[in-house]
Formats: sequence, C-alpha cells, structure tokens
Amino acid sequence: MERATKSIRTRFTDEGLAKTAFPVLGALRLLTPGAAVIMLAGCGAKLPPCSSGLTAVPRQQTQQSAKKPFGKKVLVGIDGSGSMLGYAQANKNVWPRLLQSISQGILLEGLQPITFRIGAGVAEGPLSGSVTQATNPCFFIGCEGYRPVASSLETLWTINREVNLLPLRLLVSDLEVNQSDISSLLARIRPDLDKGASAGILGMKAPFSGNVFGANGKVIQQGNVNRPIFILATGPKEQVRSVLDEVRKTLSLRGITDTRVSIIDPSNSLETKFAKWIGGVPAKAATSGINIRLDGQTFRPAQNPDYQFIRLKTEATGLFVATTKTLSKGAERPDFGIADIERLSTSTGQPQAVEGIQVRSINISGSNVKLKIEIDQSAVSGLYRFVIPAGSMPEEWWVSWDRAEGVKTNVGSKTQGLLLLMTTLSRQIAGAANAPPAAAMCIALQN
Repeated sequence: MERATKSIRTRFTDEGLAKTAFPVLGALRLLTPGAAVIMLAGCGAKLPPCSSGLTAVPRQQTQQSAKKPFGKKVLVGIDGSGSMLGYAQANKNVWPRLLQSISQGILLEGLQPITFRIGAGVAEGPLSGSVTQATNPCFFIGCEGYRPVASSLETLWTINREVNLLPLRLLVSDLEVNQSDISSLLARIRPDLDKGASAGILGMKAPFSGNVFGANGKVIQQGNVNRPIFILATGPKEQVRSVLDEVRKTLSLRGITDTRVSIIDPSNSLETKFAKWIGGVPAKAATSGINIRLDGQTFRPAQNPDYQFIRLKTEATGLFVATTKTLSKGAERPDFGIADIERLSTSTGQPQAVEGIQVRSINISGSNVKLKIEIDQSAVSGLYRFVIPAGSMPEEWWVSWDRAEGVKTNVGSKTQGLLLLMTTLSRQIAGAANAPPAAAMCIALQN
C-alpha cells in the first residue's frame, strides 16, 4: 500500500526551494490538459512591466511650421572644398550622373533648384546654370573664377530665401566635417527642426580618384576608391521623402542602384522593441528560459513575457540580449554609448544603482539590435533593463559606413563622424516629438 502511495507522488524541484511532495496528481488528472497547465503556470510572482516608467505619448505636431505652406524652391548646396575633388577626377562618369539625378529629381516634383557653392563660411550663388557646374574640377580646386575654399557645411542653413516658408535644403557632400566637430552643423540645422522640419539622407559610394582627406585635413589614402557621397536633406516631411525617393529612382534609371536612403521622422519611432532572446558568454556558461528566485520570490518566464530569464554559471563573463531570435550578421561595433543600463526593483519597477555591468558591443541588423553585456561576478542578481532612447537606434548602414577613430583599413570607403551626425540628428527630431524609446530590453538575472 505504501509503495502504491509513493507511486502517485511527484517531486517538483524549483532551484532555491526545498523539494516538496505533492500527492495531488490524481486531482490534476481530473482536469483537462489546458486547465492543468494553467494551474501549474499560475504558480509564480509577477514582475513589473518592462515599459514601467518609460511610456511616452508622442506629441501632436504643434510646431508653428507644421501648418506653414510648402515652398517651391529647393536650396541646393554643393560642398566646394578640396576633399570633393576626387569625385570630379574619377573617369567612370558617376559624379555627373549623380548631379543630373539631383536636378531631375527636384524638377520632377514640380520644384525649382537654386544652387550654391558652399565653403569658407560663404554660400556662393545662386549659380547660373545647373548643378552640373560641379563636374568641373576647378569647382573644388579653386580656378576659372572659383576661389579655393575650406569645408563649412553649415553655411547652407544660413540661407533663408523665403522667410514665411520652411525651405527644403539639400546638401551634397562627403560629410567629412572639419575635426569631426558637428556642433556647428547641428546648431545651424536646429532652427529648421524647431519649425517642424524632418530630415533624410541618401548615400551611395562613387568612384573617387585622388587624395582622400580625413576630418583633420590630412591625406589618409591616395589613388582610386569607391568613396561615400551623400545628399543630406531637411525640410517639410513630404518634400524630403518625395525628392530623395525621386533622386533614388532617377539614379536607378541611370544605372546606379546601390544607394541607401533614410528618412528621420518621429513616426518611425512609435513602437518600442523588447528583448526576444538571451544567451550566455560563453554560450554553455548560462541557462536561459528557466525560473529565477529573486528577493524571496520565484519568477517564471511564462508569467513574465516582458523579460528574458537567465542564470549564469561561475565561468560566465557576460551575456547577449537581442530584440529578435534570428539576428543576421549586421554591423557590429564596440559600445558607442546608445544604451542606458538600469536595475529595477522587483516590486515597484523603480530604477536602482547599477554596478558590475556594462555594454561591450552593439550589433545593428536592420531594425533589430543585439547587445553584448559584460557582467562581473560581483554584480547582484536582479532585474536589469537596457534602454535605447528615442532616435538613438542607428540604421545599419550608418554603422557600417562610419569610419571609427583609429581605424587603419578601408579608410577611404568610409566617412568619419557619419554615425555621430546621423544619430544626433535623429535624437533631436525624436526628442522634440517625445517619442517612446527605440528599445527596452529587460532581463531577470541570477548571477
């Protein structure tokens, strides 16, 4: 009889808890399978929502310029500095096709391009004729009536042709800002953003022949290379989007299909991404998807889908957390400061001090992100949240085309400061709209 009694007893083991016998399987067997699962899954405490304290209500577009009529004139600035010379010297005819596509794309939208040569703090123009004047190497060297100029990209945003209209501005440049100091450029762009302007960028890599100059004005590569060239646009959202799209289409018809386009608009940041996958570093030094014991309570993944659960073994050095289970290769860089780390109270969700945890690298793949987190053995077990604020999630190509400080290879095929410029611009636009975070990845950690 005793053996029979033992046979209907089952031991449930929850790590951190004493083993307890439940002579209730007979009762569970009387339930439907679904009801039994619900009864068992219901055993476990509930964590605060991952989005606790983060919810933002996107502002309605109330800036005064949002209701202003659109102008019909497009202010086109072409960087006249010497760093642009190599595009005009290349013999593959891509640079003229780009300039022609810009002019055609503007005209096809029923707009009128007004072109300026930008450099040395001066906007020379309007130039007579079309933007294709910049196919002449003298435009960059300083001859045949053109004076040599240094880069001053912000000058385009000092032109105000129609005071009562928010202008569409297009800057054609390699975006190699002097000394990588983007503050002057952003300061000049800011008044348009405050009036409701959106921003966008079209990038492509064009044949370049000659000296490649770095942000410090020194030659960093010589010869032939496919070099990034950009059209940076600000203005009414509809015009930014339609003109860049028309330029892209025109380039494709001219045989140039490898382009990148990004539109920076608060409406792109209305949905926060949450953690969908977690793993240890190294992989075998952790167990994920299991119950965790914190602050005297047991928490279960099934009851807390906002969180990824993981238990680290002594040999673990950290973990990976991602917004998707199937992340492709993407563009990876050492931590560049876009993610904030918070430790959350298990009861209230209120942030607490964080020690022994830091972001080591960031991988951007499409609209998803994976963080590599270094965790010291002194780090306390608990809830942690990794937040990427609104506008701070870069596009993958901004990362892969950016030339990081100290990089010595493929320097001519990348642009120093691109990631900083575009991420900062995106943050300004998203911040003005009070958009929610781009990502909030919550984990329940037992260390």
